[in-house]
Order: sequence, then C-alpha cells, then structure tokens
Amino acid sequence: MRTFLKIFLAVILVLAALAGWLFGYDEPRARAVKADNGCPGCDLQQVSLWAADLPDVNLRGADLRGAIMMWSNFRRADLRQTAMKGANLWWSDLRQATLDRADLEGVSLGRADMRDAMGAGARFDLADMSGTNLSGGSFPGASFRRAHLLQAQFLGTNLQGADLTEANLHGVNMTGSDLSGAILIGASLTGTILADANLSGADLSGARLSDAKLLGANLRGAILVKAKLPVANLTGADLSGANLTGANLTWANLTGANLSGANLTGAILSTADLTDADLTNANMSGVIMDDVKLCRTKLPTGTDSSNCP
Repeated sequence: MRTFLKIFLAVILVLAALAGWLFGYDEPRARAVKADNGCPGCDLQQVSLWAADLPDVNLRGADLRGAIMMWSNFRRADLRQTAMKGANLWWSDLRQATLDRADLEGVSLGRADMRDAMGAGARFDLADMSGTNLSGGSFPGASFRRAHLLQAQFLGTNLQGADLTEANLHGVNMTGSDLSGAILIGASLTGTILADANLSGADLSGARLSDAKLLGANLRGAILVKAKLPVANLTGADLSGANLTGANLTWANLTGANLSGANLTGAILSTADLTDADLTNANMSGVIMDDVKLCRTKLPTGTDSSNCP
C-alpha cells in the first residue's frame, strides 16, 4: 500500500509539472503577461502561453524564442520586432496582428489564422505554415525561404518583393495576390492557383509550376528561365517581355496569352495551345514547337491559323 501511494504521488507531481509547462501555471512571466496584457521587450524565452486569451497584447520587441503559444488568441497583437525563432503557434488566432520585422524562423504556425495580419520585412524562413490562412494580409519584403506552406491560403495577399526561394507552395490558393518583384527561385508551385495574381518582375527561375492555374495573371517582365510549366493554364496571361529561356511549356494552355517581346530561346512548346496568343517580336530562337496548336496566333513572322477547327 505504501509503495502504491508513493507511485501515486509521483504521478501527481509529474502531471502537475506537465500542466505547469503547458499552461504556464506558477510561471511568473506568463502571469505577468496575462495580468498586464503584454510585456514589451521582455525576456520570455520558452514561456508557456498555451491557450492564452490575449487580444491586443503588446509584446513588441519581446524575446519569445521557443515559446509555447498554441491555440492562443493574439488578435490585433503588437508583435513587431519580436524574436520567435522555434516558437509554437499552432492553431493560434493572429488576425490583424502586426509582425513587422519579426523573426519567426522555424516557427510552427500550422493552421494559424493570420487574415489581415501585417508583417513587412518579417522572417518566416523554414517555418511550418501548412494550412495557415494569410488572406488579405500584407507582407512586403518578408522572407519565406524554404517555408512549408502546403494548403495555405493567400487570397488577395500583399507579397511585393517577398523572398519565397524554394518555398513549398504546392496547391496553395494565391488568387489575386500581389507578388510583383517577388523571388520564387526553385519554388514548388505545382497545382497552385495564381489566377489574376500580379507576378510582374518576379523571379521564378527554375520554379516548378506544372498544372499551375495562372489565368489572367500578370507576368510582365517576369523571369521564368528554365521554369517547369507543363500543363499550366496561362489563359489570358500577360507574359509580355518575360524571360522564358529554356522553359518547359509542354501541353500548356496559352490561349489568348500576351507573349509579345518575350524571350523564348530554347523553350519547349510541344503540344501547347497558342490559340489567339500574341508572340509579336518574341525571340523564338531554338524553340521546340512540335504539334503546337496555332489558330489566329500572332507570330514574329505573321499570323498563323493553320490549326483552326
């Protein structure tokens, strides 16, 4: 019986310690944040704010590296210049929060709600943002290098000049987003929805865009050197002046696309649909055009309607 009581007490102590770690019980720093609705500039490394209700909290410049903040309410929070490397914000509410110049390298933000959040110059490198909703947000100049963004949402999001090098954006909905001047070198955009998105001047060198939906997208002056675009839908897209050197556009739908002045040197257009496309003044040196559909297509040599029904 005495042995059983010892084991029972040991289990109670372990559970109490675990609860303290998860919920911040008897954690002075966590209690102070909750009591004062913030602690700007404070050292809050490894703090537990699990399931905390802290709308409008002020944590500007705080050190939250490794903090546990899952399922917490940080709506409209001031998180500018915070250090949150390795923090866990899974399922947290960050709607309308301000994260300008915050360091969120390697942070866990899966399923977080970041609609209408602001994060100019914020760093999300290597972050897990699977299923995160960033629609309506503004992240100009932010860095998402090698971030995991599977099933995330970027509807109408401002990503001007953002760095998404080698980011995983497979199947993401980015309809109407502003990616002008963004860096997407080697990014995975297979099946990604970029309808009506602004990608003017963006660098998509080596990006994987197979089956991407780019209907009506603005790709003026974009760099698509060796980009992979097989089966991509570029209906009505503006690719004027774009650099498509060595790009793979096999089976791509370019109906009504504007490719005037584009550089298509060595590009593969086999079986692509160029109905009503405009390739006036395009550089087509070494282009592979096996079984291309030409119907009212404006080529550098004139209009070609040889494959019209």
